Amino acid sequence: MSKIIILTVDGGGIKGIIPSYFLSQIEAALNKSCYEMFDIIGGTSTGGIIATALSSPVNGTQPLTASQIYEIYTSDGAQIFVPQPSFVPDYYSNYYANDGNGNGVEPFLQQKYGNHTLNDARQNMENLANGRIKHVFTTSYTINSSGDSIPNPTLGQDYGPYLFNWLDAKNAADNYQVWEAARATSAAPTYFPVAKLGGGGAPNSDASQRWALDGGVMSNNPAVWAVSEAFRTGLASSLNDIILISLGTGSYPSGAGLVTNHQGAPDPDYGNWGFTPWLASDLDDLSGTENGRGAIVNIITESVQLVSSQQLTGLQSGGLTYFRLEPSITRAQSKMDNIEQSNVDSLIDTATNYLNNEGSDIFLDIVNVLKQNI
Repeated sequence: MSKIIILTVDGGGIKGIIPSYFLSQIEAALNKSCYEMFDIIGGTSTGGIIATALSSPVNGTQPLTASQIYEIYTSDGAQIFVPQPSFVPDYYSNYYANDGNGNGVEPFLQQKYGNHTLNDARQNMENLANGRIKHVFTTSYTINSSGDSIPNPTLGQDYGPYLFNWLDAKNAADNYQVWEAARATSAAPTYFPVAKLGGGGAPNSDASQRWALDGGVMSNNPAVWAVSEAFRTGLASSLNDIILISLGTGSYPSGAGLVTNHQGAPDPDYGNWGFTPWLASDLDDLSGTENGRGAIVNIITESVQLVSSQQLTGLQSGGLTYFRLEPSITRAQSKMDNIEQSNVDSLIDTATNYLNNEGSDIFLDIVNVLKQNI
């Protein structure tokens, strides 16, 4: 049996610059587009946008190349992060979904993807010369199906993890438009409004209505989902069948912890923190830098990303071939909505330097494995 080659991309907002650069270099090394190299592509949040762009008919029948996606991230951030004013501080999402004048993340995604559904994308791939992709998914978390109170909520329908994906999209109830899959997976709480998908009525699809959050609330690193999907779709029957390439958007190591002994007034010492310190104080991270309000949210976000990589490293002893590319970044770079040109330039530098230095051996291993299996 030939190997099943999986690509997954983490969440991280504008930090999608980093994995899109990595992919552009993989494409250049093999002189192929990503849709010719991978069997499964999955992503969370910004990674979900990358996953759908690499696999959907965006340029006529052609998906975008990684280089084209990289250009979007380095040039079009202001079209995605459109600030939403709030007369009451912190009462509304920081950025519009749609400002009513065609600006915001929803119009941007609709313009890029058109009205193609997930099933359209799957069928298009089957007809593409050298098209290899057999399954695509984006992660999300459903918080409601109707928008109203639900007396007896059902897991998967009214709440819980949900994958927008090619396999389930063969059923009309799950055949969302591609832009909806990208919008749902990137509906980061506080940054963007909750995504309302399906339910009929343009521009939404006729799939089942659901209100969804960014997949990063439960799987910022979607790689474990990808292994599960390889088995669920029947593409793999053992871990030995799988080559998994997982791309991060940069890790800020100090952001994964907090100073505990002494935070300074008014916060208690020795981690004796209640509701206010955890959710509202500027607790110091491991570098001694103010973490920003909501330290517990940062800790949870970091943990769900780190756990996946550690789990997959353990599965290598069971036959999984696993590669992970992720550079360390600074606190300033870690902000998913920092679209200032200076930050964009610094992320580009970080991605370039990483592949030229500490990530070079892993990158060469990935290229060699792909050459042997495509």
